[in-house]
Amino acid sequence: MTENHQKALVIGAGIAGIQTALDLAKTGRDVVLIDKAVSIGGLVTRLDRTFPTNNCDLCSLSPDLSETGRREHIRLMAMTELSEFSGEAGRFEAVLKTRPRYIDPDKCTACGECVKHFSECVGFTPGLLHGAPACMRYPQSTPHAYSIDMDKCRDIEEVAAVCPAGAIFPDDRETFSKMTFGAVILATGAELFDYRILDNFGGGEFPNVVSGLEYERIMSASGPTSGELARPSDGKMPRKVAWLQCVGSRGINQNDVSYCSGVCCMYALKEAIVTKERFKDDIEAAVFYMDMRTSGKDYELYRNRAEQDYGVRLIQSRPHSIMEKDDTKDLELSYISGEESALETELFDMIVLSTGFRMPESMKGAAEVLGIELNRHRFVETPDFSPVETSRPGVYACGVCEGPKDIPETMIQSAAAMSLACRDLGDPRKGEGDDGAPVPERDVRDESPRVGVFVCDCGSNIGGVIDVARVAERAGDIPGVAVSQSAGHGCSAESIRLVQSVIQEQKLNRVVIAGCSPRTHEAKFQDAIRGAGLNRYLLEMANIRDQNTWAHMDQPQASSDKALEQIHMAVERVRLRRPMEDHSLPVNKDILVAGGGVAGMTAALTLAEQGFKVFLVEQSPQLGGMARNIRRTLSGQDVREFVADLIERTLSCGGIEVLTGSTIVDHQGMPGMFSTGVQVAPRMYYRRIDHGAAIIATGALHHTPDAYLLNGHEASITQYDLDSIIEDDPDSVKDWESVVMIQCVGSRDKDHPNCSRICCQTAIKNALRIADASPDARIYVFHKDIRTLGFQEDFYIKAREKGILFFRYDPENPPEARAEGDKIVVGGRDRVLGRNIEISADRLVLSCGMKADDEATEDLAAIFSLNRTADGFFLEEHTKLRPSDLSKPGFMTAGTAHGPKTIRESVAQAQAAAGRAMTFLSEDFIELGSSFAQVDSRRCAACLICVRACPYGVPFINADGRSEIDPAKCHGCGICASECPAKAIQLVQCDDDMISAELNGLFSERPMK
Repeated sequence: MTENHQKALVIGAGIAGIQTALDLAKTGRDVVLIDKAVSIGGLVTRLDRTFPTNNCDLCSLSPDLSETGRREHIRLMAMTELSEFSGEAGRFEAVLKTRPRYIDPDKCTACGECVKHFSECVGFTPGLLHGAPACMRYPQSTPHAYSIDMDKCRDIEEVAAVCPAGAIFPDDRETFSKMTFGAVILATGAELFDYRILDNFGGGEFPNVVSGLEYERIMSASGPTSGELARPSDGKMPRKVAWLQCVGSRGINQNDVSYCSGVCCMYALKEAIVTKERFKDDIEAAVFYMDMRTSGKDYELYRNRAEQDYGVRLIQSRPHSIMEKDDTKDLELSYISGEESALETELFDMIVLSTGFRMPESMKGAAEVLGIELNRHRFVETPDFSPVETSRPGVYACGVCEGPKDIPETMIQSAAAMSLACRDLGDPRKGEGDDGAPVPERDVRDESPRVGVFVCDCGSNIGGVIDVARVAERAGDIPGVAVSQSAGHGCSAESIRLVQSVIQEQKLNRVVIAGCSPRTHEAKFQDAIRGAGLNRYLLEMANIRDQNTWAHMDQPQASSDKALEQIHMAVERVRLRRPMEDHSLPVNKDILVAGGGVAGMTAALTLAEQGFKVFLVEQSPQLGGMARNIRRTLSGQDVREFVADLIERTLSCGGIEVLTGSTIVDHQGMPGMFSTGVQVAPRMYYRRIDHGAAIIATGALHHTPDAYLLNGHEASITQYDLDSIIEDDPDSVKDWESVVMIQCVGSRDKDHPNCSRICCQTAIKNALRIADASPDARIYVFHKDIRTLGFQEDFYIKAREKGILFFRYDPENPPEARAEGDKIVVGGRDRVLGRNIEISADRLVLSCGMKADDEATEDLAAIFSLNRTADGFFLEEHTKLRPSDLSKPGFMTAGTAHGPKTIRESVAQAQAAAGRAMTFLSEDFIELGSSFAQVDSRRCAACLICVRACPYGVPFINADGRSEIDPAKCHGCGICASECPAKAIQLVQCDDDMISAELNGLFSERPMK
């Protein structure tokens, strides 16, 4: 690693820090990744699963965790923190302090002998503790080594004596490293609120009251009960479990936790669904909430599934206290229900407290060292229109340390921070990207197949359903299998080393990995066997997770049988695999951005600042998008001024070619070598643009449904109308005596089931502005839930303090409106008073959300072959870990084309999409892989069916009158092979012989040699 300004410092090795480090390393930048903890991964590595239910973050993160520890451009420094810091963007001087581990990670094999003999100072049993002296919190721990707590160690020499690897280093000392960095990215995350300080919930004295994270550990296969749901008090399975929301969040009497933590509602629903999924009618699940904040993309559908498909009870209420029954240790919950406003009690076997995020006191010290500002909640202060830039140039913040947020928003910010940090790092130093010289590839063409089968356990995802050891044992009887064994968490660094050593020791020449989806893990395992000297294409994956254990969780025996069948099919297929060579082509570094709103312009400017040529195509005659009609943000920032500046910078930027009034009409090519046709205004001539990547930022539409006299009475307006009236005609607002707002108009209903995310904060923004302009005005807000995420909650509190009244209404009984002269009378139910009320309003303001520009997204989806959600927004590659990437390689999305979001969120995702595009185009050549179609000219009849069928226009009739396919242009989709009536075309690695072999493996007698 070089000591110059090309190097970036990433502080914090949770998912935000890891993703930032990996993306920077992929662009050729050197990264030092530090964390105070003894291992990397952060809080998410202690989760069992996330939502959607069958989506294991730990499984999806595992390749990134282990890759972080082995990439050439990343230096991982655990147990390290920033001690001194000075300088400016482009050249910071830093001193890093590393605590002694007393164990050499390079020698430690995690055999556990030290734990066995000295568990008091070394060991860690995954349980309910938030911290522990060792780093072995989860099976994929990186670095994969223990550490010693010297405060608890009586004699370090005795501990060292039991280590068979000689890895214990008694003389280890604190060290200091002085380095120079071009940019710093802060990704320290946050800690969870300590519920034990709450006396009304037992003060930590009731064993059956646990936090959400502790419940995750109980349900995890690597937890204290090996995944069995058992009450801590007596080990019995609970029959009734309750989740209490907003524990340590939205506390109006505690200023530092008055915000909403943003994730608690979703993880409570996830835990309740997983519980019901596993135990069905044997257990009852109830969630007690103030406002159910399921406002992310498709989150509302997840909430509906919890209620309708799994029978989870959702109870709008205010929990008061928990009392424990002395004899049974059952828990009596007292709460005030939302409807009756009376104190009720209910008995539960177990209660889970959904604890929110809290910044530790140590954040103040870290901010002082870095010289950055914090907000009053001790989170990093960032501007509205640049959400990852701190008060000190060159220092960026991402993830939860910037503010409470869920995993998708964390991943977006990490990519955004990476893209901005690259400005300070200059042109990257190019490298090979692998440690040391590659292992020579063995020539196995003349060898008989010797197949190695490795079955992943993967915690509760696979091992919690099937008997992995038994499946591996039976797979060893399949003809051609030389070795068959369990691989633990197969994508962990330890398991990868195991697979590689077995390949070399047993002279294996084919490998089957039975575990996760090849979509997410195949490349990693291909790299693994290549590291052991095998051609990367001598691998086959049996997807026994997605296609088996997740689908048949309640049928362990049938799942085990099916897993064996899947392995048998994979073995038969891999026996016919042969070594292949990858094809490569030069990368076009230009980028197409579709959409000239805030997201499109931000992405274009971010890329142009890095030296990329950008083509910005906007269908309307002018730039700006929906944001041109917005005047103020919730915090009072001038949106028009921001948009005008953005437009001016975009039009004057030499690296951006702006094409307004233009329409994308066709597209072809492959990732890194795309070609898109555009009809360009004003002369409407056709132009072809060659580019390597594309960002879709076409925005969304303001939804104005025909409801509540809208467009039929001048007193019925939308929040967008009100925004302009307050700015342009403030005197008229002073004359209003009564204003009624109705939320979720055209959202969260049968036709538009999702939340539009922006409506609640927009209503509160405008209500506060009316209250400032006319203090005597009476303002009423009818809502289903108030969804003010993160620090927006402070404005909700301020609105209530100013006397703005909020009335919750049931979706089945919404407010009604009728005209009376120049006013509108709104009728609804006051749940506190328990009776119906009527309000005569000078203005009825409807909070109408966003909807997808269905016509535009449908056309672009067809042209670019992209996927959309049911409500017309573009579908990302991975809900959690790739929220800015689309399913087609080389395509990214940003802003409201992806889903409803605020301007602040759109800016962050635009910067993230730019960062992802930079990462994608970081290499000079495209690796095309080896999957392509081949034509047997002896069978070809030149019927032209393949020419017509190919969506990429690759096949052609050559001079000999036969079809020909250029391997460098073939996408490997296989359409031509399936359409050819003469079977003259075969797809390499997917030919008929391989498919027939798989079928033979499926229908053969269960394996015996």
